[in-house]
Amino acid sequence: MRGAWRQVIDERERLLLEEELRKEIGDLHPLVGLEIKVLARRDDRDDVLASLEDKRVAEVHLTWSGEKEAHPSWPRTVIFESMDKWRTEADLA
Repeated sequence: MRGAWRQVIDERERLLLEEELRKEIGDLHPLVGLEIKVLARRDDRDDVLASLEDKRVAEVHLTWSGEKEAHPSWPRTVIFESMDKWRTEADLA
């Protein structure tokens, strides 16, 4: 991982982050219904990086509301076609 990102190695931490993400995804969110696995996180921004079932990756800013977000733009999500695209296009500072 680069910059402030760190790999999520601890299984309990990964499950906690995935659970929170599932809680926040509303019915019209772009990640609804997709298999998601958290790979990394940024503690300074509450961001997670998740792999999707089709090899894409999503950078998601968790709100930590513990509930479904009303607006489909939250949690804020940017989807990249691959991990390589994320590495070259994302703000990794």
